[in-house]
Amino acid sequence: MEIQSTILFIVALVNSMLSLFVLFGKRNVTNIIYSIFVFFASFWSVMLGFFILERDIAHSLIIANSYYFFAAGIPLFFLYFSFVFPSNRFNVAKTYVVFLSIPLMLIGILFLLDKNFLIQGVWFTEWGKDVSINTYNYILYSLYFLTLTTFAYFNLFSSYRKSKSEGRIDEEKQLKWIIIGTLIGFIFGMVFDLFLPLFGNYKYIYLGPIFSFSMVVAIAYSILKYHLFNIKVVATEMTVFILWVFILVRTVLAESQREQIINVVFLFVMVIVGIILVQSVIREVNQRERIEKLAVDLEHANERLKEVDQLKSEFLSLATHQIRAPLTAIKGYSSLILEGDYGEVPEGILKPVDVISKSCQNLVMIVNDFLNISRIEQGRMKYDLSAFDLIEVTQQVITELRPNIEHTGLVCSCHVKDDKNSVMVYADLGKVKQVIVNLLDNAIKYTPSGSITVEVSKHDNFAQLKVSDTGIGISPEDIKKLFNKFSRAKDANKTNVLGTGLGLYVAKQMIEAQNGKIWIESEGVGKGTTAIVELPLDTHVA
Repeated sequence: MEIQSTILFIVALVNSMLSLFVLFGKRNVTNIIYSIFVFFASFWSVMLGFFILERDIAHSLIIANSYYFFAAGIPLFFLYFSFVFPSNRFNVAKTYVVFLSIPLMLIGILFLLDKNFLIQGVWFTEWGKDVSINTYNYILYSLYFLTLTTFAYFNLFSSYRKSKSEGRIDEEKQLKWIIIGTLIGFIFGMVFDLFLPLFGNYKYIYLGPIFSFSMVVAIAYSILKYHLFNIKVVATEMTVFILWVFILVRTVLAESQREQIINVVFLFVMVIVGIILVQSVIREVNQRERIEKLAVDLEHANERLKEVDQLKSEFLSLATHQIRAPLTAIKGYSSLILEGDYGEVPEGILKPVDVISKSCQNLVMIVNDFLNISRIEQGRMKYDLSAFDLIEVTQQVITELRPNIEHTGLVCSCHVKDDKNSVMVYADLGKVKQVIVNLLDNAIKYTPSGSITVEVSKHDNFAQLKVSDTGIGISPEDIKKLFNKFSRAKDANKTNVLGTGLGLYVAKQMIEAQNGKIWIESEGVGKGTTAIVELPLDTHVA
């Protein structure tokens, strides 16, 4: 008899601990209802264990009423569980939920008013205790149990079919194993604890709660195979489970009262420690899951940003191509007007046309920068590498920009540090020329007065071009960000409001793509600036 009670207590402990773990995981409506359902099953098992151990007949009758009351709560909360799983919300009105709880309250009241409502008498036999039942009331009680249980499985099977038809595979498998596991417990529980007593067989009453353990097995299988809960949490819970069961068994089997008291105290302490440990693991897992979700969301956002950036580049390329055509026409016709191809132009018209021409030139440079950025970001920038004289290209650029330099009153000089007056490099002539134009144009724009010095020199394996000016200079903080897109020095707008902060970014991308280097040096604000470019020498030249 003590072995039967011990088994029932262990089953109750395992079931109740499972409900605690579920409840401490996420306190949503599904977990709360499931935990209450399991608690009713656990108390049913515990009270039945006490019924077997109790030696007093009067007390046995009271205990019997208690475990029948707790058993009556099992189908009700299982029905509630079927309403909320797997949607995690009630699919019926709250008034209907309250209405369904009325029979359980009536059963509790009837047990209090009439201790013989279900069990008329209890007596000892050679195999334990036997009872006589109130047949009519017992049939009503059985119908209540069967009705609610059938209704619950109808809901679960409906959810299963819906999940299967909608292709929610994980949800379908969770429902499948929960249905199978609980069905085993309900069938055998009703056979041994509901139907056999109705026909006068009370000998196997203790077997019903034992089969509720099948719910634990089914849910554990769902946990391990379908990740109903996190595996790390499960491992911690199972370890704590085993420890609690071990201490409980030692408590029950203790030979002395002193040893039982020590084991009970130790069990109480370990329950508290175990719950704290499981909660800390759950918090850690939840935090990790949130971080992983944020990482996934961030990855999706990053992919979306890449798509938007690609669309931006494509739009920029299309727009600048469309803009460049009318700009070319404006520039061409304004040049023809200034050169007198359309006849003599009144003095009052020459200056506005000259402004139009220069503004158009600035716009052409800005459009070219945007086009280059678009090509660079889309990987469409092509480089036609060849050998050419860096000195010759530099002097060509200076000659082309001489009118702009003289217009500002600046002095520009070019120095060559090579006896042969030739520095052959291997690069893209057009791109290098564009970079030199950009550097000289910057020197002109940001040097209100003074001079510009261009220096070309040859070293062991590279050629170096320096463009130095006596202009506004740059602070060390600004130098670090000059080669970023849309980045300009703090005081740049005071000297030139037309800058976009794109020229140096484009220059850096072009030079580095040709295995070269580019950087800016300045002693500080008001002390001038030096732009330095290094390009690989043509190795075919002796």
